[in-house]
Amino acid sequence: MEIHQLESFLSVIETGSFRAAAEQLHKAQSAVSFAVKSLEDQLGFKLFDRSEYRPKLTLQGKHFLPHVKNFLQEQRSLEEYGKF
Repeated sequence: MEIHQLESFLSVIETGSFRAAAEQLHKAQSAVSFAVKSLEDQLGFKLFDRSEYRPKLTLQGKHFLPHVKNFLQEQRSLEEYGKF
């Protein structure tokens, strides 16, 4: 599991689409899709239901989300701590 995968996952949620997440992250849409798919493969479950126009969080994705938010928040705090 890599930070860019978690950031891609969170960005898709925040923006509502893989395309918008790619724009927000300044990456190709295929890179964001690959990051999320790789994360799903590592976890062993789907984070998004992609059957509709907009990706929707699965139940597992909803349960995983707060852990990702907490982790990324802690990671940012550590980066800020290192700037002192």
